[in-house]
Amino acid sequence: MSDNSELISSEFKHGWAKVNNINLHYVEAGTNLEEPIILLHGFPQSWLTWRYVIPHLMKEHLVIAVDLRGYGDSDKPAGTKGYDKSTMASDIHELIKHLNLEKVTLVGHDRGARVARRFALDYPDKVAGIGLIDILPMEYLYDKLTASEAAKKYWHWTFHLVPDLPEALIQGKEEIYLEFLFRRAPGLLSLLKSDGSWEDYLRVWKQPETYRAALSDYRATHEVDLPQYRAENAAGKLLKTPTFLLWGENGNLAGQPVLDIWKEAALDVQGKQLGNCGHYVPEEQPEPVSEYILKFIRENQRG
Repeated sequence: MSDNSELISSEFKHGWAKVNNINLHYVEAGTNLEEPIILLHGFPQSWLTWRYVIPHLMKEHLVIAVDLRGYGDSDKPAGTKGYDKSTMASDIHELIKHLNLEKVTLVGHDRGARVARRFALDYPDKVAGIGLIDILPMEYLYDKLTASEAAKKYWHWTFHLVPDLPEALIQGKEEIYLEFLFRRAPGLLSLLKSDGSWEDYLRVWKQPETYRAALSDYRATHEVDLPQYRAENAAGKLLKTPTFLLWGENGNLAGQPVLDIWKEAALDVQGKQLGNCGHYVPEEQPEPVSEYILKFIRENQRG
């Protein structure tokens, strides 16, 4: 990478942890063990999503940016087993134990936000607060959006569920597919190619086990996570952990009553829309994201 290669090589420490019989890759920066932050990326990315956010956070906090199972340089088991969000949240729980951390603030974008939500439900005593960036509850997407709404911004949620066909169409066209995804945010692809992160995203995405794992992620969401949330909602189980939401005015949540929707699933939510921003919020608007995370942690500690 060019613009920030020196920072990454000198300040960011790469590590691996054996959790749930897989190797999980992460990047560590900062030293404040008392107030750790764990960052979880989305599809189709890796820890690099946070490369411009970490320098702001590491001044006050220990920061751990993780490659989720199936992504980046973490292991990518075959099949859908293990890609349900409870197992992926368990990976993070085991990583926290491996690093000897106590309570963490957990911030996720896209698929990482879905892991963060599950983590807060499964391990409420281990998390001080969570941030969910540019997502709505998965059950809302499946059960409340019209087909027309879903077709515009969530077409891949259906496409990825089709057996075998996505693999056949992506193979040999990995770069085309990846470019199409990133072009949803104007100017993002140029940024990725200018700072060197595009090459790394593409390096990983061209590995067949990577896009197969990403498809398994979406399939496990439909097969395992969705029925679980439907049952928990019917039983009145709500997210109690203090939660903040951020979303882009031009992203997937544009035009949706985001806070109202999340208040049906969570007891303590706050957040705001970020202007001049699409779906890839941490890369498009890293400074406002960083500022909001730090503000949330300070206010949450006082509360």
